[in-house]
Amino acid sequence: MMTVVTYQPFKGLYALTALGFELARLPLFLAKYLHNYGRQHPEWTFRQALGVRIFFSVVYHLATTQTGTALPLTPGSEKERWITMKPAKEEMYKGPLRSNPDVKPVEIGGTWYPAPLTNGSDKSNIKVIFHIHGGAFVVADGRTANSGAFAKRLLKHATATHVFCPQYRLSLLPVSKTSNPFPAACQDSLTSYLYLINDLKISPKDIVLSGDSAGANLAISLLRYIVDYGTDLDIPNPSAGLLWSPWVNPSDVSCSFVHDNPNYHTDYLSTPFTNWGSVAYAGLPGVSTLAHPYINHKLKMFKTEVPLWVNTGGAEVLFFDDKEWSEKMKDAGNDVTLMIEKTAPHDVLLIADALGFQKEADNSAKQAGEWLKSKR
Repeated sequence: MMTVVTYQPFKGLYALTALGFELARLPLFLAKYLHNYGRQHPEWTFRQALGVRIFFSVVYHLATTQTGTALPLTPGSEKERWITMKPAKEEMYKGPLRSNPDVKPVEIGGTWYPAPLTNGSDKSNIKVIFHIHGGAFVVADGRTANSGAFAKRLLKHATATHVFCPQYRLSLLPVSKTSNPFPAACQDSLTSYLYLINDLKISPKDIVLSGDSAGANLAISLLRYIVDYGTDLDIPNPSAGLLWSPWVNPSDVSCSFVHDNPNYHTDYLSTPFTNWGSVAYAGLPGVSTLAHPYINHKLKMFKTEVPLWVNTGGAEVLFFDDKEWSEKMKDAGNDVTLMIEKTAPHDVLLIADALGFQKEADNSAKQAGEWLKSKR
């Protein structure tokens, strides 16, 4: 998966060439998108069409050069909203979370919005959304620059008083014993949840689990872990789950998964990006490990007492998997509500402000808030 353009100085040369190439063809897209007939989706505005096109190129080239995200454990601009968490007791990490002997729980960080909760905080009237960010397991974090806009919409529209975004370990290439493959991110998701309920003593009934894209995959895995081990380990369920454009099947590394998808031209996901994430998350064991039911959720339905709300874009590549998974989980006896934002590409709350989908993102967040109120 590693190529010459993932190393300097070739990475820099590729970046300059890619920038020149994209600038050269930008006037063609500007002209093409002036009329809605030329846009990827007839209901999109000029800004949306151009924004998705530019973002597609950015994601494509970042994935080609495998430019990841640094994860320092220092506060940075988040200041007092940043915290660090030690792993829970070793016995809390069982089964699939111990499936790779090279991957062990570690100290991680997290960001609170709009302000931190502490042991001394008044918790009599709170609603915490515990949100796990996306990024194909290889990019992004829970800090303000990446997750702040997402958190702001959840605070405004989804009945939350606080949002907590953990900084889980990202997987790296080339794969190695220290490249943070599965189950590193799953371990960190559990560490974060246990921090909320055990360290801060926040009642599970006041916690809503949330995740977008790969983060939604991790949220599903956490729910499955609670089903499988929660009784023995005394891990209670959160009150509800919000899943935003969940990446339910990282095991499909075929180009066909993206290129032959009916929504390929109305989304910004590309094969280099999804394959980067899949191969890195698989690690040294290889892509066959991606069939694990804690990674590929298409393989095995499970029964959870947690009501689930699934949001997907009608114009995104993952739409078909999201719809199928939601229907199968409902058939398995779960309380699942599927909300389709008809014209949205992947992960609408994440990209709303940058690409001009504010109306669609606000609507999705409001619908999530109304759904949460109905579950009280």
